[in-house]
Amino acid sequence: MAKRKIERKSKAAKIQCGLPKYKIHRVVNNIEMLAKTAEEEPERINWAESILGIPDVWRLTQGEGVKVAILDTGVDIDHPDLQDAIVATKDFTGDGIEDENGHGTHCAGIVGARLNGVGFVGVAPKVELLIGKVLGNEGSGSFSWISDGIFWAVDQGADIISMSLGGAGSDNELFQAVQYALFYGKYVICAAGNEGSLYQNSIGYPGRYGGVLTVASHDSNGNPSGFSSRGGEVDVMAPGSEIWSTYKDGGYAELSGTSMATPFVAGLAALIASKHNGSDLNNSPLENNEDMKNHLLRMAAHPGYHNNQTGYGPLLPFNYFVS
Repeated sequence: MAKRKIERKSKAAKIQCGLPKYKIHRVVNNIEMLAKTAEEEPERINWAESILGIPDVWRLTQGEGVKVAILDTGVDIDHPDLQDAIVATKDFTGDGIEDENGHGTHCAGIVGARLNGVGFVGVAPKVELLIGKVLGNEGSGSFSWISDGIFWAVDQGADIISMSLGGAGSDNELFQAVQYALFYGKYVICAAGNEGSLYQNSIGYPGRYGGVLTVASHDSNGNPSGFSSRGGEVDVMAPGSEIWSTYKDGGYAELSGTSMATPFVAGLAALIASKHNGSDLNNSPLENNEDMKNHLLRMAAHPGYHNNQTGYGPLLPFNYFVS
């Protein structure tokens, strides 16, 4: 089936989805305050990147040639750590692309904040970012906005679509958009949600759809974060507790949530795709979301065992890249 450009009319949006509940620990307004808070070198690396050996992977790949779509609350378009990473933007909400919430900017930074000597560094600091604003400044929106964002991301040539959002119920339009992305071989990565153990299966949509990669959160000790949703759809855990990244108004913030774990996996997926595109891994297929899952499971702590809280476990990327 030939890929087709889909023209979609904007429509009045009914609030159906939004940001998972997340925690803001600290916010700083500029690079100098960040360095003072961190009490270390001016360019901050997360505990997650340090413990998991991500800086050692950068000598092999930094995500070159890969496009990651962040579908969220927009972006601080002039942020010094992000402005050179952004290649396309589109607002589906009517609020304008500028991120007045901070969540979208935080997620974008986790994936692709530049290695530029100041501020913060993302997991894949040479990716190209596509920013689709599918949630309003208050963090809520409609499945139609998200669906439009997915179609747009595919048509813009995104390799990876990262969605740190969710709703309690399914929606046919959203399902069709996710299937469209999967059909064209995009890697669709979704947050599990932050409902903890309140319910037997507390994962929201689109993370609950089959075929996507669904991400839970762990802390700096590798233990599941207490807030992280659980259910049979969880594939892996990634760092999501007390994660520093870029924030609105040129600032930086430390947040917790599966919203943070999801772009961490999107960044790892970008590193995998970039290295694979460099022909290092052409003996192992990487053509669709299931192939990406298989590559990620090569990093997983217990790939032969799955449970509803940890999936196949936290990821150990260094061993994957140097093996």
